[in-house]
Amino acid sequence: MNMKKYSLTQSGNLTVIIGMVMLVLKYLNINIAQEEIQILIGGILAIVGVVVSWYGRYRKGDLRLSGVRKNG
Repeated sequence: MNMKKYSLTQSGNLTVIIGMVMLVLKYLNINIAQEEIQILIGGILAIVGVVVSWYGRYRKGDLRLSGVRKNG
């Protein structure tokens, strides 16, 4: 990922999300390393990013939902 193009605001938001998850887990007496939470959240965000990108191309109208280009 090119960090020069990544939003500083979104970086802050991710930090807050990780902190909130850690607080909830601590409240529930679940001990998971912060690094593992970061990896989990990063993986979930990567999957969501792909789904949003895929849907965006479908919504644009030049692809079918399967990803195949429409003829004409």
